[in-house]
Amino acid sequence: MLEIVKQTIDFYMKNLQAPRSFDIKVENPLLLEQKISVFVTLYYKWEIRGSAWNIKEIKDNAVSEIIENTIHALSKDSRFKAVSLNEASELKIRVDKISKREILKEKSIKQIEPTTSWVIVIKKDYSKMACILPNINPKLLTWDDFIPVLKEKLNEKSFNEADYIIYEIKTEVETSY
Repeated sequence: MLEIVKQTIDFYMKNLQAPRSFDIKVENPLLLEQKISVFVTLYYKWEIRGSAWNIKEIKDNAVSEIIENTIHALSKDSRFKAVSLNEASELKIRVDKISKREILKEKSIKQIEPTTSWVIVIKKDYSKMACILPNINPKLLTWDDFIPVLKEKLNEKSFNEADYIIYEIKTEVETSY
């Protein structure tokens, strides 16, 4: 997966367009057959520079999903300006493949282990959405530490679990660092 992200970045920076699946050399042919949900995070000088993800599988195969999310992280994450050619050569990459996705029904967000799971919270009226990855910051060790981060990401003064659909997510992680 990491190699697909790297090839996508290189192709996009050279051609200013997204590659198609056949433009990418895929070493694992299963990625052309299986559907996955994947989160792509790009870092420049150890600061997040862009990210993109889907909670559900959208594209026909993993390669297309990875390409789409990489392009979005490079150029369409509204929190950041598009990655420049100079920055692209120094990007660090994190790819999270969702291996388990479960809506919380019986337990509280505070019962999730924040160093091994991540959460996606979606306002019940679908007006807001945020996620927190595990091990994203060494100072965030408990969910009490994460609640202020969620409030900031959601632009909310308070966080009431009853107002949100909350997913606990487990992932397989690949990084270039």
